[in-house]
Amino acid sequence: MLETGMNELSEKYETLVEVLSLSLQSADSVESKQTLKMIEALRQNIQIMMRLTSDVNSHKSLDINADEISKIGDYALNLLDEISVCYASKGLQEQMLELHRLSLPIVSWLKTHGGKVKKLDIIVNAIASYANILQDNKQLEILCELIRCVVDVTDPSIKQDLEATNPMRPWRILNLNWGIVATRTHNTKIMQQVFDQLIKNIPADTQQFFNEGMQQMDVIGYPGPVREIMKKYAGGFGVDGVLH
Repeated sequence: MLETGMNELSEKYETLVEVLSLSLQSADSVESKQTLKMIEALRQNIQIMMRLTSDVNSHKSLDINADEISKIGDYALNLLDEISVCYASKGLQEQMLELHRLSLPIVSWLKTHGGKVKKLDIIVNAIASYANILQDNKQLEILCELIRCVVDVTDPSIKQDLEATNPMRPWRILNLNWGIVATRTHNTKIMQQVFDQLIKNIPADTQQFFNEGMQQMDVIGYPGPVREIMKKYAGGFGVDGVLH
């Protein structure tokens, strides 16, 4: 799923909603009918996204601007979020998580077509779910790059971080998870790149992150080069020796 394209997204989505749709059809309630409408709406939205990708790959000119691309992606993310609530209400936590993870190929689609992410919550949940289970360094590097993609296409209004006093804001959690994943790659080059971005993105939170990172160096027993990078940033200096 880490490198899923739109075709794989469509197939995975159909697999996930098949059993739920049958259950909702037999329930025959107002809520069930509403959820079925959302399932169909997302199915159609995914088809639109796939057609746009196909047109671009065929070098066809698109009569659609970046704002419209953003709206298509935003609609998909909101529908994913709404449908996942139904899974949660039925106690289907694993399926809900898989639905959240479908947000990541939508992010990649937005980046490819010049759109912006306006809803981070479900994406942050997807990233956290991967961060909790991945152990392989190369897989963690791929996840790190996916987080960079999310950061790159996040709408400027979110990047302004106007709710800086809220510790649970998605922008903060996204960046902190980025730093944690970067550290776990043991790739010092990636660590430096990500840490420098954290200082820019969430400046009020970075010192505590680096301090806690140093504590983890001893608890987990990170390699010497990783420890050295964390030590320099915890001391207020990047690897370039410049005080941040």
